[in-house]
Amino acid sequence: MDQYKELRERLRGVAPQQEMTVLQGIVKSVSGRTCDVEIGSLLVPDVRLRASETDDSGEMLIVPKVGTAVIIGSLSGDYSSLVVLAVDHVESITINGGKLGGLVNIEDLTKKLNELVKAVNSHTHQGTHGPTGPPLTKAQEFKKTDYEDVTIKH
Repeated sequence: MDQYKELRERLRGVAPQQEMTVLQGIVKSVSGRTCDVEIGSLLVPDVRLRASETDDSGEMLIVPKVGTAVIIGSLSGDYSSLVVLAVDHVESITINGGKLGGLVNIEDLTKKLNELVKAVNSHTHQGTHGPTGPPLTKAQEFKKTDYEDVTIKH
């Protein structure tokens, strides 16, 4: 038995017998954790953007851009509980409720840090016998690989 047939057989034992419905549409509006999706000439309201409806401060919320294509699926099999499964273009992504703020723009941060390093390395003080020299031990410039997490990109 191939792996997909085996998976299908095992899922029949645990999942309710229902037809899987997957549709493609265009996002017409977004409000909170739901969006309105146009499928053909039909406007479908309140399509969920999250897997569950529970309030969770650790949520991951992917908000599609208005006008983008989405794939939606039915959780109930009867179109009463539709949820967005995939999006073409994203307006925003909120991870863990957004408590830590936005992502860092690595190139801009590296540039600003290196400007600071150059200022520290060339800094002198005015003493009673004239200016002092720059620091003997120079600070090293930063590279984005020093602090970049490449598992999430924007």
